[in-house]
Amino acid sequence: MIKLYDHPLSGNCYKVRLLLGHLGLEYNRETVDIFKGEHKTDSYTELNPNQKIPTLDDDGFILWESNAILLYLANKHSPNSYISSDPKRYGLITQWLIFGKTSVDPNLAIARFYKKFLGEGNYKEDDLKRMHAQGGQTLSIMDDHLAKNKFLAGEYSVADMACYPYIMLCPEGGFEIDKYTNVYSWIKRIKSQEGFPNMED
Repeated sequence: MIKLYDHPLSGNCYKVRLLLGHLGLEYNRETVDIFKGEHKTDSYTELNPNQKIPTLDDDGFILWESNAILLYLANKHSPNSYISSDPKRYGLITQWLIFGKTSVDPNLAIARFYKKFLGEGNYKEDDLKRMHAQGGQTLSIMDDHLAKNKFLAGEYSVADMACYPYIMLCPEGGFEIDKYTNVYSWIKRIKSQEGFPNMED
């Protein structure tokens, strides 16, 4: 049985739950309360020395880093659906996975963390302005791409799942998502996919 160590408010954890939902896999969840420091306990550090969430336990096989988990689960359970053996399509999927980590997370995800969890007065306004500027550029890049493509790498894939959570949640960081009409339509297309779980599920 798969066990997922996660937190319900984490976008990185949600992307794994997205794929698990699409695959129709049963799994157990164990909440790691990062606000209480549970990710830094000795027992959790043994599983994940990087002390972050999520962590996957697949019958004793331990894996951390959300995008690595996506690739592993897709390759194991649906190698011809959400991942691809075609070198070009695999390259595109990898491109957008990396884009998610280098462009989406540092700006949209951190802006959300500042505004939703730190609160005004507990961060530098200049930092937030920088994230809004760079995050706006990130959204524009995606919007231009999605004007010509239904999904990031051709068919729906782990690339979309990797970027979706923090794009969907970006209004909590002060972004106006409805300005990016193609991104907004992409969000709706993802929500219509079979087995789609809401973040609250």
